[in-house]
Amino acid sequence: MKLSIDTIQEPLLKASAWVQGNSVLQAIKNAFIRTIPFTIVGSFSNVIKMQLDAFMKGQHINNIWLTNISNLFGYINMATLGMIGIIVVISSAYAYANELKNKYKDMNPFLATILAVAAYFVMVPNNVNYLNPKAKVVEGFATSFFNYEGMFTALIVGMLAVFIYAKMSRSKFKIKMPDSVPQNIFDSFAALLPITAVLLIFGTARIVIQSVGYASLVQMISQVLIKPLLTVGTGLPAILIVILTEQILWFLGLHGFNIVWGVVSAFWLPIFLQDVAKYAHTQSFSGISIAPNTMTNVYAMIGGSGATFGLLLAMLIFTHKGEKEREIAKLGFIPGCFGINEPIIFGLPIVLNPIMLLPWILVPLLNAIIAYVVTSIGWVVPLVVLNSGSEPIFFSTWLTGAFHLSPVILTAVLVVMDTLLYAPFVIINQRSERAQAAKEAAGAAA
Repeated sequence: MKLSIDTIQEPLLKASAWVQGNSVLQAIKNAFIRTIPFTIVGSFSNVIKMQLDAFMKGQHINNIWLTNISNLFGYINMATLGMIGIIVVISSAYAYANELKNKYKDMNPFLATILAVAAYFVMVPNNVNYLNPKAKVVEGFATSFFNYEGMFTALIVGMLAVFIYAKMSRSKFKIKMPDSVPQNIFDSFAALLPITAVLLIFGTARIVIQSVGYASLVQMISQVLIKPLLTVGTGLPAILIVILTEQILWFLGLHGFNIVWGVVSAFWLPIFLQDVAKYAHTQSFSGISIAPNTMTNVYAMIGGSGATFGLLLAMLIFTHKGEKEREIAKLGFIPGCFGINEPIIFGLPIVLNPIMLLPWILVPLLNAIIAYVVTSIGWVVPLVVLNSGSEPIFFSTWLTGAFHLSPVILTAVLVVMDTLLYAPFVIINQRSERAQAAKEAAGAAA
């Protein structure tokens, strides 16, 4: 049977239609779409700060103006990517409230969104040293709850708070006011008991979570759901398991690298550091092992998780001028060169997009397999230099490969392969976008 785009298009479009008809998944998708401006601003700010800091350090420059400029972009990065968890609470709650407002007409989406933020803070430990019960109590909130580490908690709490509030808004569990009362006052009093109930539910959930030995919902999810998925080893099977887990988490809207790397880095990073030290001492690749973190973070993820540099090129080559995919590729190209791909993940989007699921998982797995094989047989030298991680992709492999060209050539070959693998799915996704736009236009005209 001849394989063509049309052959695989039909089941993918059916899956896409199912996603588009699901209110929960649509709310999640729309929530992440609304985070795009913040992730783009944060990504660019992070790139500028990293490069400026590296330049000042490399040139031994101590200039107050350059330092202040670096700090400025650091502040912007902290207020966007550093607060992405809070942004996700607001956007997910607002998106889900709008999805539910037709069914629950008494629900106020604005109050539901504020309630979700309050419920999230109820779930967050208000002690900076919460992980160390013996440490002196320092009141405040750990920033890890507001960045990517807190995104899953933010998404769950935001949408669940809205759902419970919507259910209660249609029940008799509320204070009724005369019809003559102004609408804003009516809404506030009608929401009083449902809001109280929602906050009590989440506060109780926090107490239960802490009573069973977890410091927070974030820690419980990491311990119960993530760690059992990872049988950490150092060979190719372990690498593939880690990549698969990262990609699935990312597809669900979670920062797969941050979640998984926090578990495996304690096992994998020392291996790479031993190779770095051995090469620095001997200046020879003899006896250097294949460090699993370099296969995972460098070759498998060219341009960021999912090896999206190839996707960027496919979007630029195979999409039409002025269409969404091409414009997103233009915005994401410079960050993508530095391995920052949130604009693509949330802008295309890849999150909860069944059309992109197959290449999203397949491409980095193939990259890792090919890189592992050609390194193990000696065609490509191992990566043996510890870098900052902020360098452009081809320069990065040249640097980490001790200024040898074979890692750069391998990276280029993988990028070409990735572009070709992503291309048919980019075309299918574009057709789906056009069909959806035509359907919406027809509905508006009717």
